[in-house]
Formats: sequence, structure tokens, C-alpha cells
Amino acid sequence: MKRAFFYELKRNVMPLAIFSAFAVACSVVYAFTATLSYGSGTLEDSCDGMFTVLLCILCTVVPVMQFSYRMEQRSTDLWYSMPISRKNLMLVRVLGGLVLALVPYTLAYWLGVACVAMQESGFVFAHYLSLWAVSLPLGVGLFGVNAFLFTRANTVRDGILFLVLWACLLPLIVATFFSGLRFKLDWDPDLPDYLNHRTGLDVASFFFPYSPAAYLSGIFDVLLRGSAVSAFSRFSLWFVLPVAVIEGVGAYVGLFLLSDRDKSENAGQISSSWLGYRTLIPAYIVLLFGVAETLLDNSVIVYVIVALIGAALYFAYRRSFRLKKSDVICYAASVVLGIVLALIFHYVG
Repeated sequence: MKRAFFYELKRNVMPLAIFSAFAVACSVVYAFTATLSYGSGTLEDSCDGMFTVLLCILCTVVPVMQFSYRMEQRSTDLWYSMPISRKNLMLVRVLGGLVLALVPYTLAYWLGVACVAMQESGFVFAHYLSLWAVSLPLGVGLFGVNAFLFTRANTVRDGILFLVLWACLLPLIVATFFSGLRFKLDWDPDLPDYLNHRTGLDVASFFFPYSPAAYLSGIFDVLLRGSAVSAFSRFSLWFVLPVAVIEGVGAYVGLFLLSDRDKSENAGQISSSWLGYRTLIPAYIVLLFGVAETLLDNSVIVYVIVALIGAALYFAYRRSFRLKKSDVICYAASVVLGIVLALIFHYVG
């Protein structure tokens, strides 16, 4: 195990140097070109948003790179033939990936902060340390979520699609039902001001996997300027942080529990995992039928387009125009459920 980990670190020296150079270049250039304050002394850009974007990019790209070996037959045969268990191999790859993601982020972060400090002394710089300390566990969790979703696929293309589709699925579920039921918190004297005039889309934004990092960045941006955090920002943390913790813990548990089931012969084959197209396509068909009532133009052509897109996705999933009987049944059931959901929203919403 120890030898495998040191080999992983040695293997990743060049990617680590490339990622570090890219992250540091982005950080330094942004810090020296950003408008840190207006002429009146009003603080403007603390650059913490740029640091957060870098963290999110690294924690998305690195899992794809670290686990793409599972998508090629030759690579899987090589790695699975090593004298190391699948769980230990997964641990080595995860630890190596975290090094690849967090080390460049840390270098870019503190060099960027140093560049800010050389130009502007008005920020509360102690909060940069707090932001960095809090962002690391968020990055670890986001890395785990992306690694788990990507490894449910058997090809790189499918893995990237899984990342995108799963990232949007939970917000789409919330937006569909809240918007379909015409949810909106209009002004109410019994509600706190920060809860008034909120819509279903506001609630849905809490469940996007990158939202915890974004909300945290917004809160620390205020703190770095020495201002008070708004009540809504504090309220939002009660939603995004528990979701981030649950998703991160669940992803790592899934990664290691399912690692022993990985088979080299699956590399490059159709991605038939239940955490892939078999669940995603029906879910999106049903939800898009439901959301067409309020977020899209509610006309017959919209529902026809959604149904056609669903059929096209099944053909792309099977890589053929010949579908299995289970696919046809699932597709038909999804369309029916979508129509039922649209009718419920139409008459109840």
C-alpha cells in the first residue's frame, strides 16, 4: 500500500507541476488585474471568488484524469493485475487525486492572497486563512462526489455526461416541483425579510453540488470587506452545508463499497449502471414534462420535443437504433408519468 502510494506520487509529479503552474498563473494574473477598490477606498474584489472557481475546476478535472484508466481495457488489465486490492487501489488513486487538486489550489490561493496584500491593505486578511481552512474539506467532498459519479460510467464521454446530468438533477427536481406548484414566498409580515420574495429557483440553487463553495465564497467576500453577513446568507448555510456533507460522505462510502465490484471487462462498454443512463434518462423525461408547464412554453410541440430527446438519449445510450424491451417499457412509462405530472401541475398548481 505504501509503495503504491509513493509510486502514485511519483507518477503525478508532471501533472502536479502543470496544474500548479496553471492555477498559480490564473491566480496571480487575476489578482493583479482585478479592481480591488474604488478611488474612494471602497473595497470591491477580494478575489475569493476566483480562488473558489479554481478549486471547483480542479476538483472536477482531476477525478476525471485519475479514474480515466478504468475506461480502457489495457489500462484496467494493467492496474487490476497489480498485487494490491481494489479498495487499496481506490484509496491510492483518491489520495493521489486530492494531492493533485489541493496542492495547486493551496499554492495559487496563498500566492494570490500575497498579490492582493501587496496592492490593498483594507481587507480583513485573517479571514483569508479561515476561508482556506473551510474550503479544503469542501474541496475533498466535491472531489469525492465527482469521482463517484464519473466512475459509474464505462467510457470517459459517459463519465463526463454523468457529472453534468447528476449535478443538474437534484436542482431540477426541486425547481420542477416548487415551480409546478407555483411556490413563491411573497411578502408576509410574519416572515423574516430575507425569506420574502423567494421562488422555487432560489430553493433549487441550494442543491447544486457547487453551491456550498459559491455561498461560502459570497459570505467570506463580505467578511473580508469587514461588513456584516446578511441574514439570508447565514440562513442559506443551514441548507447547503448539510447537503454537501451528506453528498461527500455518501460518495466516498459508495466509492469504496463498490470498488470490489469493478471489472476490467466493463472498460469501454455500454454504461449500464443504475446510477447512470438507466436512471438519468427516465428522470429527465419525467421532470422536463413537469417543468414544461411553468418554466417552458406550455405547448404540445414542447412535449413532443422532450419525448423525441428522450428517445434520442436511449439510442445514444445503447449506441444503436435497436433498443431492449426494458428500454422501451421504461421510456413509455417515463412519458406517461411525465404527462401525469404535467396534468397535476396544470390543475393543482
